Amino acid sequence: MEYDETVYACAINRVFNYNCRDARMLTDRFSSPGEIFELTGRELRGLLQDDGHYSDALADPRTLKAADEEVRWARAGGVGIIYIRDKEYPRRLRECPDAPVVLFYKGTCSLNPSRAVAVVGTRKATPYGLRQCRQIIADLAALRDRPAVISGLAYGIDITAHLAALEHGMDTIAVLPTGMDSIYPPPHRGHAARIARAGAVVTDFPKGSSPMAVTFLRRNRIIAGMSDAVVLVESAEKGGGLITARTALSYSREVLALPGRVGDRWSEGCNRLIESNGAALISSPGSVAAAMGWTDRSSGDRNDIFQKLFEESDYIQRNILLTLSADSAVERNELIRKSGADPALVLDRLTRMELDGFIGSDIFGRYILKV
Repeated sequence: MEYDETVYACAINRVFNYNCRDARMLTDRFSSPGEIFELTGRELRGLLQDDGHYSDALADPRTLKAADEEVRWARAGGVGIIYIRDKEYPRRLRECPDAPVVLFYKGTCSLNPSRAVAVVGTRKATPYGLRQCRQIIADLAALRDRPAVISGLAYGIDITAHLAALEHGMDTIAVLPTGMDSIYPPPHRGHAARIARAGAVVTDFPKGSSPMAVTFLRRNRIIAGMSDAVVLVESAEKGGGLITARTALSYSREVLALPGRVGDRWSEGCNRLIESNGAALISSPGSVAAAMGWTDRSSGDRNDIFQKLFEESDYIQRNILLTLSADSAVERNELIRKSGADPALVLDRLTRMELDGFIGSDIFGRYILKV
């Protein structure tokens, strides 16, 4: 029975789903996936140098039948199927030696944005991590050429990054650890539907795939592979976000991490990654754009950020912002005097604003505005 090329591609993906390197070796030799199914069993075994496991599965008629059913299901549900040789396939991911041969896709945005940043971290994010995550996204949203935000739809940092991107009108791409028919985690199905309407949801797992430890690892490599940079916001000593960051390093991607206080459990992974020079340190929300050399901001963008920050501040912070916006650098005592408030309260606000990345200090210890 003859099938179209998408069926053959899905059949290869099903057979090699946990062995993408061999699948790439095979598909790189042929201009179309259908050509692979014209080979004899002996020819396949010779190419794959296996004991017959993969070659027998490729020759089994049930493999193509299951793939055909999957393609029919996908098309009926508005799920796109992208082969690794298709122009729509993410070009950054294609560079990776273990890239999947097929991606299932549902959404409206391109998988080949001019810029792409992965923002990942722990599911058990702290208020500090969640706040910093939103501020990093807000800073990236101020760029003229705004990057797509990629993450894994998980609780904590991942979903915060997705929702913050949507709030700023940015493209966001959620990568699943399951088949497209089984959104994980289930409580985020509504978020996934919203992301699909304004961004994209992708996976390389066939229909019916359930979440397992190995599928999360596979999901993480796609997140890293589709990105120009990976931002690790919070991570324990061991965690999926840390694995994503290390995978990104193996792909020669830029990696940045948000530092936390010494001893904080959910910052141990970030701190150690920075300490080992595995990641650049995020000292302010603008660190990501600066590290990537993305400087295309307009004065209008900065004014919008300043205005939003001003509106959300109390009177002490407003006086600090007004003083710093009028002078390029201001000494602490001058800020205290012009704020018109108790010095202890002013110092408290200065500390908060500096930790949040809104202000900083120059080599002389004078405060400067960073938004």
